[in-house]
Amino acid sequence: MTGTDVSGCKASTSGRDWSWVPYPEGHRKRRGFIANYLDAVKDRESAAGAVYSPSVTKALDGEAFAELRRGATVRFDPSDHDLSDAFLDLIDTSGLVGGDDDAGGVDLATIHERLPDFDRGKSHLEDKARLLAPLARPGPRRDRFQNAYDRLMLEVVAPHFARTMPAETKLLYASFPCVRIQQPCDFHTIRAHVDTMYLHPHGSLNAWLPLTTTRGANTLHVESTPGREDFAPVELSYGELAIFDGARCSHFTVANTSDRTRVSLDFRVVPACAYDPCAVISRVKGTGSQCYNVGGYYSVAEKIGQSWHKTVAGTPSVRHGFPHTNPETVEE
Repeated sequence: MTGTDVSGCKASTSGRDWSWVPYPEGHRKRRGFIANYLDAVKDRESAAGAVYSPSVTKALDGEAFAELRRGATVRFDPSDHDLSDAFLDLIDTSGLVGGDDDAGGVDLATIHERLPDFDRGKSHLEDKARLLAPLARPGPRRDRFQNAYDRLMLEVVAPHFARTMPAETKLLYASFPCVRIQQPCDFHTIRAHVDTMYLHPHGSLNAWLPLTTTRGANTLHVESTPGREDFAPVELSYGELAIFDGARCSHFTVANTSDRTRVSLDFRVVPACAYDPCAVISRVKGTGSQCYNVGGYYSVAEKIGQSWHKTVAGTPSVRHGFPHTNPETVEE
């Protein structure tokens, strides 16, 4: 079992009190939101019984991993990392008003103003598909973005994990980040969920990094501990990233009623001691095949001497989110 830290999650109090729900009584989206949230609660309770190897169970029940689960805001110097510039260089701005002629001057927070026929009542999925299509195409520009992401992992995220788990010298991390764009809109885009609903194991921790300033309605909302329902917006600026227990803590977005677009990256990190490659929880229902594999979904970072190095490269796939469509594969 995953131990008391998982199976001891406080039961939801939402059956008695829905005052925290972001939609008021009578709102057309309130009923669906609550139904999605109850699905997340049910899945969390079911996943609490997941079985892992004895060594992984010990790691999950340890104080060091409990400290990581409590979450943190990790800061880095944007002038030392070109992640935002590499992203701007990668995306396809040809469909924006002004096109590529003004690509260098794109402000991600107001990029919706350059979408043709922008409308808060529309999803603009086709516009976002055009913008993000280059993420799924290998080439020098994607390599630059990939390298910037890997460098941030090795120089910022890995040292943070090492400060809490100094004995751990190996981390698994998503080989490519998920990219989210939430323009000002009249509807929420991500339902209430926990990541075990998508077969992520309990050793997986979330890193959430905005490329734009996030405040109030244009950001992710997360509870502090599983079942507490004290949801709060993750308010950060570029140069900050949040670590949280997304496998167990419910999180969601609300309608972006602001006038600022949010662009963010999210990725999963697993200390090697908390990774079970044979865990049933990560098997695809129906086929039984294992997902989230090293060399596929995960790359590997190892501490060699005093610095961290990427020692295994994974491959972007549909499991890394839109616009990727290819299945997860592992190089033999």
